[in-house]
Amino acid sequence: MSSSESSSRRPADSSIGVVIAAAGSGRRAVAGATDAVPKQWLPLGGIPLVAHAFRFFDRWEDARQIVLALDAPSLSLAERLRYLQSLHGKTVRAVAGAGERQESVWAALQSLDPVPEIVMVHDAARPFPPREAIARGVSEARESGGAILAARLVETVKQANERMEVVETLDRNRLWRAQTPQIFRGKELIRAYRAVERRLAEFTDDAAIFEAAGGTVRIVESPESNFKVTHPEDFARAERMLSSMTAEPS
Repeated sequence: MSSSESSSRRPADSSIGVVIAAAGSGRRAVAGATDAVPKQWLPLGGIPLVAHAFRFFDRWEDARQIVLALDAPSLSLAERLRYLQSLHGKTVRAVAGAGERQESVWAALQSLDPVPEIVMVHDAARPFPPREAIARGVSEARESGGAILAARLVETVKQANERMEVVETLDRNRLWRAQTPQIFRGKELIRAYRAVERRLAEFTDDAAIFEAAGGTVRIVESPESNFKVTHPEDFARAERMLSSMTAEPS
């Protein structure tokens, strides 16, 4: 690499890239979602659900790249991209997502150019990312390689056998519900995805892929407000939260 090429890449060394996974349909879970209008494009507070997460990361100071892994039809990728840009004014990149979430994330990761120091992967269906927890996650990822936001379990957890008989009561103090964003050193995450590229469907989140490649993932406790909109009642809860946030004095 020439000195001029090396110099042109230096700003990315401390930058953050954001991948927003928004290619799922969600039509079975949410009333009103269809093949033509997937869950992430249903309105929340008058704008699509995906726009809330996008707006948050668009305002993140060190975020230089945002890549959205989008479902294909209903609106074309170009139309959806123009819509997001019209709302927030930041140039973003869109890639066509795949059938499985991890395949969609992999497509988005491969479009990052240059590869940023840190990559955050976030679900479009989590409209209220918690800033303080994410900032801690970025620090943890820089130090150890990976970090995920997660919430403590409050219920007692049972493990059952195939006959639905309880075989063990698990220690809930050691169990966490994984959330997003999941945050990693960029090059290490891409290397981990490449190592399991042919079996991505086996993994349920990015942290599992990072772990499979030998990476360390730390947990950052996240508030309950970082919930995933999945069912109709979640949309109602999100509308209430949005109304409450809008009503707060500035």
